[in-house]
Amino acid sequence: MVDYSIDIKDEGVAYEKAVSMPSASDSAIAIAGVAKLGDGVFKTLDALDAAKRRSAPTDSMIKRTAFGELSQEINSTKGLSPLNKRAGINAAIIKYTNAGFEVGQAEKDLAKMAGVDIDYIGFDPAQAAIDGALKLINDNPAHITLAAQQLNAAEKDYTQADLLNLAIRNVQKTEAATLYIANSQVVDQAEFQSQFVPQAETLLSNLEAQIMAGLSIEMQAGKNIMPENVMELEVGLTQLRSFITSRIPPNLPEGTSRPLLDQLDVLKTQLDNLKNYDQNVIDTKVANYMRQNTEVAIEMIRKEVDNPILANALLSGKFDATTMVEGQITQLTKAMNDLEAKDMEYIDLFTYNPNVLGNTKADPDQPNVDISVIDNSTDKLHDPDEVEKATDMSLVKRKDVLFFTSLSSINLVEPKNMNVAEHRDNFLQGIGHASVVIAKSPEIFKTDTLNNIFNENMFKKLSVLDQIDPNQAAIARARLGDALVRQLQLVNTAVSGSDTSSYFKVTGLGQIEYDLDKRIDTGQIRMDRQVGDMVKMYANKRYNGDITAMIADRGRKLETLERSQIEDLGFKFQTAYADYRKVLKNSDKKKYYIKNLRRLGVLTGSLEQSLIQEVEVGESSSNGSLQNPWVIEWTGKRETDLKIMASIGSGEHYFDSVGAVRVKK
Repeated sequence: MVDYSIDIKDEGVAYEKAVSMPSASDSAIAIAGVAKLGDGVFKTLDALDAAKRRSAPTDSMIKRTAFGELSQEINSTKGLSPLNKRAGINAAIIKYTNAGFEVGQAEKDLAKMAGVDIDYIGFDPAQAAIDGALKLINDNPAHITLAAQQLNAAEKDYTQADLLNLAIRNVQKTEAATLYIANSQVVDQAEFQSQFVPQAETLLSNLEAQIMAGLSIEMQAGKNIMPENVMELEVGLTQLRSFITSRIPPNLPEGTSRPLLDQLDVLKTQLDNLKNYDQNVIDTKVANYMRQNTEVAIEMIRKEVDNPILANALLSGKFDATTMVEGQITQLTKAMNDLEAKDMEYIDLFTYNPNVLGNTKADPDQPNVDISVIDNSTDKLHDPDEVEKATDMSLVKRKDVLFFTSLSSINLVEPKNMNVAEHRDNFLQGIGHASVVIAKSPEIFKTDTLNNIFNENMFKKLSVLDQIDPNQAAIARARLGDALVRQLQLVNTAVSGSDTSSYFKVTGLGQIEYDLDKRIDTGQIRMDRQVGDMVKMYANKRYNGDITAMIADRGRKLETLERSQIEDLGFKFQTAYADYRKVLKNSDKKKYYIKNLRRLGVLTGSLEQSLIQEVEVGESSSNGSLQNPWVIEWTGKRETDLKIMASIGSGEHYFDSVGAVRVKK
């Protein structure tokens, strides 16, 4: 064997000696030897590996071999019975796939030549349905818009994946409804109402939503929607009507399919309204208005709501939409879902009673009617059934009814549309409905809820009605006034209960006074009577004897020593001031109702005078000078009087116990 070792002499072990570098010739010999050895070894290994690879079968060879074996096994099934043939081919396919091969079109063609169809292999129906839905979504972006609206209604965060998944489910639901109706074989009324109608309504809702969403998408893209463009939308509605009606069985009892046909009529009417809109451009406000009205009208049909006044207004083509309906469709839909048919109906007492003013002496021919002559008790202003229905409502349902009524009746159109009979009647009905719901509530509504009714738009409409129909305007004002008074009574009851625990007492119209004796005698933390003397004395000294003014000012005129003398005895100015602010806040709660009552024409003078006024803090008439000496209320108690004397500065003048002016030395 060749010896490749290299003699490196002493370089490898001489680490304790002075280092001497190995010679260039020695290192070169070592490197060359190692490189030559490695080159020989690795060339030999590479040659062996290459030879092995050349002798191994390729992937294509393995595939061809497996395919050939599959072909032989399939061909061997010829002549067998159909059942045995399918079993043999299935066994061959399973063996083929277990070996790691996929069944493609070539394998399927091979089985077909043997008389067995295996096209189902590799087909995922769920994925195919999703792919079909994705294609529809891609062709019509309105599906994404509708899904976003549904997710926004839930008021929860969502991802783009959530949005797409919901859009896919919606498309699949619509496709399923289409497939059901296309293949339906309805034989009786029960099946028609329980199976056919829900599927048809799915298609109707989808078409209606897509039409409105399509308009919104065009507007968001900066495109103007011209009324004549709406004619194109009629094609889809016509096709849907033909499709649904062709599948309705002719042997159903009369009127069974009427609600479904009515919903189709609503869509047709609203499309006609858009087509005939008398403005050049349909803007977002108009589109939102039409969509909201369509949603409400269809929901009324589905729930069999008997409210022709509202229906006529919703489907009227004469309108000027208010901005108050914009962006509210989600909330409105949510509110309607929780309402029953009876909650969306209202029977007006005066529809059946021409003498709308009852036993008043007002002349109905006069242009102005005094609201004060109307019997404004709730029972006299509303039908008994409506009073009973409103009495039994829960607070949640009351809020939903108020929101529904405010959008669909009270705030639906601009004030100038009071000249249109449908909108005028709808407005008056909405006022009646909302006012009885408020009047019979045992709970106080938040002002945000009441603002849906008592807003500038509503008051302007009342002003227009004063000129058009003063009698009906007077009834509307009386009903609204009654609702506000009932709420004000609840507020008074609530704040009076709160005020009974207060140490302030009402001494006159809008006037309050701090009851110091009550605080000392009945407070949770009892105080020594001495604190009362100190409070009175310093009120005399700094606030002209007005304890209430001192508390309203939080005792800021007192010097540090004077304040500490009082608070060390347990009387805290901050606590007394918080009590004062609470009384004012309770009083301020009434201002909202008084303001709106005044706008309705109710005389509110006495109510306004009863509001608690803030206490004015005047300048003290004393300053310790000879001309204005300190006014001291001496107690005759040595300890207390010594503290009072300590608070008077040297050289300051004061009244002594007999009324003489003295100067402190």
